Amino acid sequence: MTYLSRTARLAIYAEGEFGKGHSKTAEGVIRYGLNPIAAVIDSSEKGKTVEQAVGIKSQAPIVGSVKEALQHRPDALLIGTAWTGGRMPAAWRKDIIEALKAGLDIVNGLHDFLTDDPEISELAKTLNRKLLDVRRPPDNLPVAAGKALKVKGTTVLTVGTDCSVGKMTTSLELVKEAERRDLKAKFIPTGQTGIMIALGEGIAIDRVIGDFMAGATEQMVVDAGPDYDFIFVEGQGSLAHPGFSGVSLALLHGAAPEYLILCTKATKTNICELDFPLPDLNRIIEVNETMSKFLRPAKVVGIAVNTVGLDEEAARRAVDAASRETGLPATDPVRFGCANLMDALTKVEEKVS
Repeated sequence: MTYLSRTARLAIYAEGEFGKGHSKTAEGVIRYGLNPIAAVIDSSEKGKTVEQAVGIKSQAPIVGSVKEALQHRPDALLIGTAWTGGRMPAAWRKDIIEALKAGLDIVNGLHDFLTDDPEISELAKTLNRKLLDVRRPPDNLPVAAGKALKVKGTTVLTVGTDCSVGKMTTSLELVKEAERRDLKAKFIPTGQTGIMIALGEGIAIDRVIGDFMAGATEQMVVDAGPDYDFIFVEGQGSLAHPGFSGVSLALLHGAAPEYLILCTKATKTNICELDFPLPDLNRIIEVNETMSKFLRPAKVVGIAVNTVGLDEEAARRAVDAASRETGLPATDPVRFGCANLMDALTKVEEKVS
């Protein structure tokens, strides 16, 4: 995908949602993205900085409108919320149109594609502005055929007890930890936020036709394989999720990982707030390991616990509880780092070699 330059300044659109549960795209791009952040748009948090609102170390201001964001010289408007189902509220169209008329490109990670909107598409064309629908998959994707089994680099997939528990974050933190150890590591983005962070690289697997989801994953792993010691594939959903399990299984079979890191969230009790309890950690480990055996047996070697919303003492208790429950190393990768998870991965690799 032809994306923005890494110097393009972003106004991140998170109206009414910043830090409130649906702004994981905004927070992920701010925490890990390469583009400078000009401002965040959310009238409910106006007057704060990003750090004051969500704790991420950024002094970018939060403003109340697109008009106010223009004072901070953005080059593009990035839609920073991710609703279940990925639909765009009708009320946002006027702000997107205002941003286009002000000379901004638009980065959109929702399932509703702006390039399919006749009015917005024609306006962007007239104004010579980019509409980047990062969830739109490429054409001519293959059907998976087990090719990832032959990749030289060690493939690690993050899996979860639910969606939105930290699979992308854990993958990115593991890449950083591997690079600190002078290992060559690759992040494989499989969702809209990861693609934005990686400047347009990756494929949003949840938008790919079912026959080709595993093949798209396999293709990205095979393309990365010769050049890296570790390939960290961003997981999606959960095998326990009634709506998103198909994507999770496609990633598991397409990536054919050697190792898995299980991600969970300490404050969650139900899957996506539905009437399904969050699965027991050992049960979800068993299910993921069992399903991997059709291609290559993959072992869960560590637990990543998202402790957002807890104080440090409670967070450490949650991490310790996950470790005791599973007998595996556990951490919150953002709060406490993920050296122990990388230790586990390198130790099992040493045993194999």
